[in-house]
Amino acid sequence: MSSHYDVYADAVIQALIAEAKTDPDVIGLVLLESRAIGGVGPDSDYDAIFVVTDEAYTRYEQTQMTPARGTSAIPPENTRDIWNDCPSGMQIGKIESWYLPMFAECLVLYDRTGETTRLINELGRMPADQVQEAVAKWYGTYLNGVYRSLKAWHRGLELGGRMEAAETANYLLHLFYALEGNWRPYSSRLTFHLDRLEHQGWQPGELQAILLDLISTGNPKRQQALARRVITLLRERGFDQFYDEWVEKFDQALAWEFPEIT
Repeated sequence: MSSHYDVYADAVIQALIAEAKTDPDVIGLVLLESRAIGGVGPDSDYDAIFVVTDEAYTRYEQTQMTPARGTSAIPPENTRDIWNDCPSGMQIGKIESWYLPMFAECLVLYDRTGETTRLINELGRMPADQVQEAVAKWYGTYLNGVYRSLKAWHRGLELGGRMEAAETANYLLHLFYALEGNWRPYSSRLTFHLDRLEHQGWQPGELQAILLDLISTGNPKRQQALARRVITLLRERGFDQFYDEWVEKFDQALAWEFPEIT
């Protein structure tokens, strides 16, 4: 990955911006995926959305004549990953949930009216009315996963203990990002986003080390220590009520003694 990528010095990006500015149908241009966050590798392509007016998008559909995008670049870009969308289509509820993390890390390259920035800001964050539900869901899922892992270790079932622990890494990420009203980033780009969680009490690099430990060793003693920190964090954020249904058997699991495992 290159750490010196300047998006605005990229000739292809310059061509896309110029193309957007000269097309009266286009009200915005959004860069997506790795180039939007500067994580550029030798296989990085150009993923972008030309945001057009609702009227233009309807016209494209009715006439079956959609302008090719990216052809102004030299050499011309493959238009497979450069497409058109419109404000009415760029709404939460109309976009698949797995697609939403992409909008949390995209870059608005051009915005004729200000509407594109507003749309991206709304798509990039979890709606306030979903945060409570998401936190409750992933907190309960995490507690269940930890308990199942510890119970497996307690019974001498190493494979089950390790596999259940590995799954909790995903639950934790959903939980931690939901606490901030954010979508869980794609795993391939977590390294660019984990520092946003440091204000939850994690030291620089600590959360990455924790996740790697969960998916590689599933160490039950370290899981117990981590679970105590998570419970404390959720209590401080006002979500301790979701622990009530777990408290008896979970406290028992946190008290189990385990040998040191590497």
